[in-house]
Amino acid sequence: MIARIGHMGVVLAMLVAASPCLAADPGHQPGKGGIGAQTGVSTFRFDRALGSDWFGDYSSDAQLRFAFSGQFRYIVNPWLRWQVSPGFTWAAYKDNVPAPFPDLNFPGETVKDEYLTLLLPVNAQAQWYFTSGKNEGGGPKWIYHLGAGPGIYRVWVENHRKVLKDPVSLKLHRKVHLGGSAELGVERFLTALPSTSIEASLGAHLALAQHDDYVSGIDSNLMAVEFKIGTTYYFTFGEKKKAAAEDALPHERE
Repeated sequence: MIARIGHMGVVLAMLVAASPCLAADPGHQPGKGGIGAQTGVSTFRFDRALGSDWFGDYSSDAQLRFAFSGQFRYIVNPWLRWQVSPGFTWAAYKDNVPAPFPDLNFPGETVKDEYLTLLLPVNAQAQWYFTSGKNEGGGPKWIYHLGAGPGIYRVWVENHRKVLKDPVSLKLHRKVHLGGSAELGVERFLTALPSTSIEASLGAHLALAQHDDYVSGIDSNLMAVEFKIGTTYYFTFGEKKKAAAEDALPHERE
């Protein structure tokens, strides 16, 4: 578990560290890209349909845990941008909660004390945004966005770090599922670094995790609600900046 978190931290650190190497240009404008990372907390909740118990198999007795994500953005026009965001989060469970079924690896255990549900999302979103104020670099001071889109989710359940196996179907509780995400966020651009923003976001992932292989239990959809804070660096793509510089030079050819 610690190794997985360490690997994710290294990836996010690389994303942030890579940004100074990209061609910089102040502000948030159409045609630019963005790269960043966020960290915060997540909780598994609301994974059952209306009219039934709000807490499904994944969220019942789940505890708050950390969430991590990276984001890659492209600004299309003054009100729309695209985002691709890989991430990672997980849930542990309260002590002395009955297990849904006997674990074949640990048949003498009857509680979920050592259970973990791990979620690895990769999402694509269309984000509608609007700006407020101007900073010294000529770009916006504040940006507010609302985004939504499809995603793919790797979901697996472990007990004592071993993947859970359904005692009837004998299938491992580890699959990739379709789903979707939604996100509401705000960015504040730094005066000294007008291409860099501090961002806070509230989002939710819904993985359609029900499957016929899960005969004995833990067979609901999964929803993770996250609150995260991070930073994003916006840049002009190298080729476009080079072309713009060349167009600005006097033409010597006849």
